[in-house]
Amino acid sequence: MYNLYQSNLRKDIQTKIYNKPHFTINLFGKDYFWLVKEKNIWPFKTKWLQIMWVEFPTDKDYIKSELKKLAQKYKKEKWVIFVQLCLLNEIIRFENVWIRSDSFLNDMKEIRLQVRQQMKELYWLETAFRENMPQANIVYDITKSDEELMSEMNSGCKERVKKAIKKGIEFGVASPDQYDLFYQKWIELSWMKGFNIIPKEQYHKLIRYMTQNNRGNLFTSTINWDIIAGSICVYDQHRIIYLYGFSNRKYSNIGGHHYLKFKIFGHARKLWMTYVDMLGWAPTGFPTHPLNGVSRFKESLWWTKIEQYGSYDLIIRPRLYKLFKFYFKLKNRE
Repeated sequence: MYNLYQSNLRKDIQTKIYNKPHFTINLFGKDYFWLVKEKNIWPFKTKWLQIMWVEFPTDKDYIKSELKKLAQKYKKEKWVIFVQLCLLNEIIRFENVWIRSDSFLNDMKEIRLQVRQQMKELYWLETAFRENMPQANIVYDITKSDEELMSEMNSGCKERVKKAIKKGIEFGVASPDQYDLFYQKWIELSWMKGFNIIPKEQYHKLIRYMTQNNRGNLFTSTINWDIIAGSICVYDQHRIIYLYGFSNRKYSNIGGHHYLKFKIFGHARKLWMTYVDMLGWAPTGFPTHPLNGVSRFKESLWWTKIEQYGSYDLIIRPRLYKLFKFYFKLKNRE
C-alpha cells in the first residue's frame, strides 16, 4: 500500500519546512518516522509522540509485547504522556456505489466500533481524542479521459463544472505574484470556518520546496483575475496528493472548486500520474463526523474509499492524560 505519511516527501515537509522535532525508531521490525509534539499547559510541560501509518502485524502476542516495551521505554522519559499510533491496517476498501445502501452504512459503523473495542481490550489502546490522521481516504483513478470522468460525475458536480466553463472560469498554475493573494483568501476562510492553517512563512517555504524540486504546485481557478478556489497539491511517485485547499464561498454557486478539481485531474494525467489522493474523509456510517462536509464535496466522482483502523493512544501517564484531554475539551469550547 502507498504510504504518504512514511514517505521521504512527508519527512522533507515535516523537517525542512515545518521544522518539527522528529526521530526514527524500529517498531514491529520496521523503521518508522516519528514526530515529537509538545505543549506547555501550566504548570506542566506536556509531550506526546506520534507515528503516522504504522502497520500492525498479524501476531497478536507480538503486538502486545512490542507495545509493552514501548510503554516501558517512555515511562522513563519525563513528561511523555502518551504515544499516538495511526494505523494503516485496512478495514475494507470499496467503490462509491456501496454507500447507497443504508444497511451497508450501518454495518460499517458497527464494524468500526468493534475495531475500536478490540484495540482497547487486546492492546490497551484508547481511541485517539484528537484525530491527526483521517480514518479513511479516497483515491480517484485519473487514467480515464475527461469525457469518461465527466460521465461518472454525479449530476450536481457535472452541472457546476458546466456552469464554470460557461462563466469563463480559468484554471492554471499560480504565478508567484498570486501566492500572497491565495494565502490571504485561505486565512480569511480559516477565520470564518474556525480551522487552523500553516503560518505564512511555512506556506512560502512549502511553495518554494514544491516548485524548485518539481514536487507539487499551487493550482487556482480564477474569474476576472480573482482567485475563487485554490489547491496545494504535492507529487509523489505516481500520485498527486491534495494537501490543502480553499474555496471562496462568494462564488459557491458557480462551481469553481468542482471545476478546479476536474482540471487538476487532467493536468496530473499530462504528468503521467495515475491517481489523485484526496486524503481526509469521514469514516463511513458517522454522519456527524467533522469531515462530513468535506466528504460530500469529494463524493462527486467515481472513487475508491479505503477505511483504515484509525488513530489510537497508548497511554503512558493516565492521570496527566485525563488532564490533557480535559484541557483540549475546554479549549475547543472557546
